[in-house]
Amino acid sequence: MAFEALKFIHASGVLADHQVRDTGPCDDKVRSKLVDATLLSFERIVEACVDNEVDFLLLTGDTFDETDRSLRARVALREGFTCLEEVGIDVFVVSGPRDSQDAWASFKDLPDNISLFVPEVDEPTAIMRNGNVLATLQACLGRSTDNAVQQDDTSSMGQSRIGPFRIGIIPPFASSGTTPDESVVETWLSAHRVDYLAVPLPFARTTITRMEQIAHGPGPATSMTRSDCGPAGCSLVTVEARSSIATETIVTSPVRRETINITIGETATWDQLMSTMREYVESLPSLERTSVLILNWVLTGSGSLYESLQNNDAEDELFELLETDSSLADGQHMIHSLTLRPEPSSATTERSDISDETGWNDDSPASEDRHPLLTSFLCQIDREHSISGKVVRRLESNDEDSSGPWPNRLDALAGRVSQTAVAERIRSLGTAWLDSAKDDATRF
Repeated sequence: MAFEALKFIHASGVLADHQVRDTGPCDDKVRSKLVDATLLSFERIVEACVDNEVDFLLLTGDTFDETDRSLRARVALREGFTCLEEVGIDVFVVSGPRDSQDAWASFKDLPDNISLFVPEVDEPTAIMRNGNVLATLQACLGRSTDNAVQQDDTSSMGQSRIGPFRIGIIPPFASSGTTPDESVVETWLSAHRVDYLAVPLPFARTTITRMEQIAHGPGPATSMTRSDCGPAGCSLVTVEARSSIATETIVTSPVRRETINITIGETATWDQLMSTMREYVESLPSLERTSVLILNWVLTGSGSLYESLQNNDAEDELFELLETDSSLADGQHMIHSLTLRPEPSSATTERSDISDETGWNDDSPASEDRHPLLTSFLCQIDREHSISGKVVRRLESNDEDSSGPWPNRLDALAGRVSQTAVAERIRSLGTAWLDSAKDDATRF
């Protein structure tokens, strides 16, 4: 059977009519956009399917939350699926922790283009086009299966492929708790004879390659919590006749979250700060589909400007001026939060290596009240903050081929690591522990 080129949309965590969290205070106009965010995101997924003339839509877990008991969710999903049926696009659904098999079974009046795939019990399922098998869905339940591929077995992959495109389905993990390590996905990928391994939530956007195989997860379709930073949406997967597999992000989420770190030096001025903040907002890519931009500003520093920002009135004025001269279009809104953090050390010269930070170097001494060990610890964090970025840049500057599996894997890993979030968490835990150690030492 000859291989045929195909296109499909892969989406996870649609959570139709589920409410966005961690937004902070907002007015009624913004709140109404947040209430409808997940429904608009699903509408955009349907539009992407139609506009790109895909062969099918693959939904891997948490398309809705049954505990919401939302009539709006069921109506919106049914209308979207019906729209896809009218243009001949099938929908393959894998249930997740929030939209169980029983929940889908109770979903009445679904159109005929919906197929529920249950990895634990279903045999490989054929995806048809004009009477021919275009692709297959098959479960990937663990390492030890009859479909296991040896390291040197490539006869069924890549350009030698003669059969239908094979899509492996990992049963969705729990939606809450710690995200499994990426090595879990690598194990699945190496253990199953599939061309594309669909990675479900709670993974953020993930791409892992192994020879001619690819494991990919689109991440959540909408930015639901503070941990979902950057553009969110679905993935357009294009498989050409010569077996190349490409994934492209299609932004569907009207909610966008970003954490921005800025270092303020002793001589920094208000105008410099405003200019830097505006430049950062203007540099954000793919903002045209964003209705609500949620920005967490983390300002580290010292000096008169830094001290003035501890006044609530100054904070309000800062954000008011930022929105007054904002480059956002009409109908786009910003929500701000501010975290002030004292400058831990002097002359952090390596901050220029951090792509999402802008700093004015400060040569002022550290606070005399700070524990010397804590100061040393925070200095080290500053120096090592952007290590993943350095690895990627070293790969890019290497004369060897940078398009192989390992560079691609490292690039994908660095792309899903939030350097800011990791460093902030390390600072918080380290400061709390060392401060408590200082207090204990003082008592004795």
